[in-house]
Amino acid sequence: MEKPEGNRTRGYLDVRKVKAFAFAVISLCIFLGVLVSIFAIWDFAEKDVLYRTLATLGVVVLSCIIFSMVNEKFGH
Repeated sequence: MEKPEGNRTRGYLDVRKVKAFAFAVISLCIFLGVLVSIFAIWDFAEKDVLYRTLATLGVVVLSCIIFSMVNEKFGH
């Protein structure tokens, strides 16, 4: 199978699409993290909810970053 020409660099999946997806997910996680932090500051959410939410969002962000890096490294 021939490799398509253009801006696609090495990657199992289209690198531009993976990076766009990762950017969208990371941006959403940052927005949600800020929102939950503001709720916790103003006591609309408990502190326990803040830490659990930030930890969950951190795991999602880290997994998107790792997936993007692995896709670029192990391309065909």
